[in-house]
Amino acid sequence: MYNKQASINSMQKTSDQEIRGTKEALIQDLEKKLRCKDNLLQNGNQRLTYEERMARRLLGPVNAASVLEAQSEDNMQNAQQNAENIRLQVPTTHVRSRPSSRGDERGHDSIQEKFFQPRFTQVPEDVIIEEGRFCRLDFKVSGLPTPDVMWYQNGRMVHQDQFHKMIVSEKGFHSFIFEAVKSSDAGTYECVAVNRAGEASFAVKVEVIAKEHHTPPTFIFKPQSKKVFEGDTARLECQISAIPTPRIYWKRNNEMVQYNTDRISLLHDNTGRICLLIHNANKKDAGWYTVSAVNGAGVATCHARLEVATHMNKPIPAPKQLRVRPTFSKYLALNGRGLDVKQAFSPEGEFQRLAEQSGLYESDEL
Repeated sequence: MYNKQASINSMQKTSDQEIRGTKEALIQDLEKKLRCKDNLLQNGNQRLTYEERMARRLLGPVNAASVLEAQSEDNMQNAQQNAENIRLQVPTTHVRSRPSSRGDERGHDSIQEKFFQPRFTQVPEDVIIEEGRFCRLDFKVSGLPTPDVMWYQNGRMVHQDQFHKMIVSEKGFHSFIFEAVKSSDAGTYECVAVNRAGEASFAVKVEVIAKEHHTPPTFIFKPQSKKVFEGDTARLECQISAIPTPRIYWKRNNEMVQYNTDRISLLHDNTGRICLLIHNANKKDAGWYTVSAVNGAGVATCHARLEVATHMNKPIPAPKQLRVRPTFSKYLALNGRGLDVKQAFSPEGEFQRLAEQSGLYESDEL
């Protein structure tokens, strides 16, 4: 019993000594700080610590003095509380606080974060575009915090793939890109921007025009080489099939033919038949003709030769009539006297006369 009471007395003496030592150390620390503040420089200015100089530079002399006085009071209270805790053997807690730069009571209040609802400052217009082409929808959205953007096509969410891209650039600029528009991309698109403060949206319509099936020009039948005579009409004809309707060009010896004139004209119809008509052909029209058909799908070309000849069979002029001059021969003199000269010199007439006088006739048996 005596030993137990002695040990209790020794513990009380030890704890009292520790408390006295802690108090003495605290008092010495406070006296040291007070002496430092009382020290003056030779020019009469107060010697300031690094913290005090920074406080004066940022807050000004008046606000810095009030802050330093408040901190000194807080340090005194904390020192007294620590001494009391040591005496009572209560563990101390460490709390980190961020002092206010303004040095007033509002600096100790908690900072409230502000939020702003999304707002579209630029939106695209409705689009009409041909199938297979590139399309881009640009818009701008603001909000705090930065809003998340989603796209819906006819109520269904659109996800990025190789044909649909969603690009975000600086300062809230966004782009929705169609690499190659398809017929299935037509519809009403809704863009929704969402953050903690709320959401905003806009709608845009995309109309897709079906792409026409293009086929390159081909010759159903080609122009044929021809030969005409000067002054005749020459026709160079062909027929071409193509979608869409091609543009037609004619050349003669690599020079463009000037048609739609009084002498040369170009005719065509809905079936693709084409005719180059040359009236009153001459030697200058002769040569190699090239016809070319061009559209968005391709080009087709064909050649033909035109020859212009001169007429060889010229009309023979009618012969001139000869003038017969009258002649005064002996035969004409005898005829004029009543004698038949032709009958006199005809042998058949003489035999017939002799036969009639003699009564002789030619036998059938001879």
